[in-house]
Amino acid sequence: MSTTKIPEDETRFSGTDAMLSAVGATLLIVTEMLGAAFAFAWAIGGLIGLGPTVTYVIMAAVGLPGLALSFRLTGRILKVERSLSQLPPRA
Repeated sequence: MSTTKIPEDETRFSGTDAMLSAVGATLLIVTEMLGAAFAFAWAIGGLIGLGPTVTYVIMAAVGLPGLALSFRLTGRILKVERSLSQLPPRA
């Protein structure tokens, strides 16, 4: 019985690759999060029968913390992508 060694992958990710991955992940997560927050505010405003102005105020009240959290999430994603791009290649 012979054993074959798995060849090591010498592929390295550049800083640009890490940045593109971070931007893609951020766009996906943030659009889903803010879409859900705005849909929640729109549904609450419609169910309770609030006017459009109050509904927009609720959307702003829900959206602004969502934007703040998205900036924090972006920073964390960039930090992880930078650290992954500096790791040595593994098999």
